[in-house]
Amino acid sequence: MLSEHRRAGNGIDRSRLVVSSAVAAVLLLVPLTACSGGSELSTPSDSGATTTPAGTTTSAPDQAIENGLYYYPPVQAATLKYESSGGLGAATTDVTVNSVTSGADGQTVAVTEVISSAGGQPVTVERTLHTGADGSLRMNAGAFFAFGAGFTVAAEGDDIVIPSVADLEAGKESTGSTFVELSGSGMSMRNDVSYTIKGAGRESVTVPAGTAEAYVVELELDITSSIAGAATGHSRYWFVPGFGLVRQEFTVTVMSGTTELVSSSVPLP
Repeated sequence: MLSEHRRAGNGIDRSRLVVSSAVAAVLLLVPLTACSGGSELSTPSDSGATTTPAGTTTSAPDQAIENGLYYYPPVQAATLKYESSGGLGAATTDVTVNSVTSGADGQTVAVTEVISSAGGQPVTVERTLHTGADGSLRMNAGAFFAFGAGFTVAAEGDDIVIPSVADLEAGKESTGSTFVELSGSGMSMRNDVSYTIKGAGRESVTVPAGTAEAYVVELELDITSSIAGAATGHSRYWFVPGFGLVRQEFTVTVMSGTTELVSSSVPLP
């Protein structure tokens, strides 16, 4: 599968595109997604999908609340704020859910992210995230590799896969590989990524937005960058089923960082 993603923004912090920063971007910015090598990610045009009307809200189905993993709440017009520290430096991400499209194959959530960091211009990211009918979370790794205007990102290969909560609790793991190419402004870079995803059980987690019972997902990565060479990484994600990400921690080489949910217009379950 080949896809391209573009970012809108003014100014590029080039120091974030070199050596360890290029590798750390995988863990800091690649949350989770789903699709095994033989799975179909796109929604067929005749699937009967319906889009939630603008200005209304929807909640995930009961079964999705129990078993479905979302990256952001499947609620039209929801707004969220995340703060990150460590790693590539302090940053704030403001998220708006633009639409929620439901169909026989699950739900697709389209969002706008505005990423702001000290000393840099905000970068706006438009992307979609898909939760399958089986509760798995799906998205393309290429959506997380551009830092400013004028860059094009292409990802080819297996998307990153997170099985449903039910599958994770049954001990199912997900593995795959992909590569991501970044080009623009006189430079190019390729990152080859192999990953393993597994569940680490449920636990209570407290973030600035509140306290919730979350499911912990662990991601192990082997990364080979055309700029930075080889590296390994580890990340833990705290997902509230039916809601989405509330906390993330990552470590790669000598770099580590944390992202937490600061506020949400949708209450934590």
